[in-house]
Amino acid sequence: MNTHIIRAALALLAFTAIGFSQDFRATISGLVTDQNRQAVANAIVKAVNINTNETKEVRTTSEGRYSIPYLNPAIYDIEVIASGFQTLKREGIALRVADKLDLPLQLTVGQVSETVVVAGQQETLDSGSADRGLVFDPVKTQELPLNGRQTYMLLSLTPGVVFTQETFGPTGFSGTRGWDVNNSYKINGARTGQNLFLLNGAPISDTGGTWQIAPNVEAVQEFKVMTNTYDSSYGRFGGGVVNTTLKSGTNNWQGNVFDYFRNAIFDANYFQNNATGQPKPKHNQHQYGGVFGGPIRKDKDFLFTSFEGWIERIGFPTLQSVPPDLLRDGQHFSAFNIKIYDPLTRTSADRSRERRMHFARSTERGALSSAIHSPETSSRPTGSAPPVRSSSPTFRARPVD
Repeated sequence: MNTHIIRAALALLAFTAIGFSQDFRATISGLVTDQNRQAVANAIVKAVNINTNETKEVRTTSEGRYSIPYLNPAIYDIEVIASGFQTLKREGIALRVADKLDLPLQLTVGQVSETVVVAGQQETLDSGSADRGLVFDPVKTQELPLNGRQTYMLLSLTPGVVFTQETFGPTGFSGTRGWDVNNSYKINGARTGQNLFLLNGAPISDTGGTWQIAPNVEAVQEFKVMTNTYDSSYGRFGGGVVNTTLKSGTNNWQGNVFDYFRNAIFDANYFQNNATGQPKPKHNQHQYGGVFGGPIRKDKDFLFTSFEGWIERIGFPTLQSVPPDLLRDGQHFSAFNIKIYDPLTRTSADRSRERRMHFARSTERGALSSAIHSPETSSRPTGSAPPVRSSSPTFRARPVD
């Protein structure tokens, strides 16, 4: 009894998750006909994933139509079996993220035991969906150069997408590193931050359009930038959709490791360092990790893992404003046109009409001098100061409005 309850709860959670997600999987549909273009009813249409041997099977309707939904992006073999016709096998049909492929299939009269094989990706009509955009397949995703190996930096290669980030550098937020999050993209004229990011169908962006996780480049199967005319299954955005799918384990154990190293040899010095005559700081960066996957049970269960780490040692220059040397002895304020008021001479409790005394020559030596010569101020960096006009120390005070 308890086992049935647990299974029912898990199924309910799975359907709930699907209901709140936008599907990243593909669909194949079309019409099965004979040589005379007449519909073939009750034909069996199979889609076989060549990496995992996962098979999905449907039958054509009385009008000869079929539809196979929920296919993970991969390469498929399509097989059609019908009584009185030769078996048709279409090999190497590539399905991408969120594809809706219209694939018509034509059978030849003959024995079922006879097989007609059509190899290679054939010309197909993309009439199943009106959405437009660009798919970044595994070759583009993993082989195009990426500074910081941030997958979503490839978005700007899509027509209609503009990257709007303007602050760069190690201390600035650039959105170009593998662990950065960002929302500085405009898709098809929409405002920045109005885009939706999906990972295997689940939203990974917040209400401001910022993605919350950028997967390891080696773990990304592919992703699609959908710029316009997507269907009603996508929501919660006003710009575009970035739909990413991760790799899966296959029937063969395989993986790889990587370590990308960078140092300061080809780095330019910072503006702040050049202005003050400081040398270029050291820079040592390692971006490392790997992926590994394979079968737990062949043709049934699969495992895929991914890890990425980042270690960086770098010096950050900074500019600070410090008191000039001439002010450190508690004198010479008048040289900088600074008036020092005595806080003990307030003559009114009403702050809007209060009157205070200021030191006439601003060169006091008493209480101010002891504060300026405190250990905290004496340890601060020194700065430069303009020439000082000659003055004599006085302690006269007069009321000032």
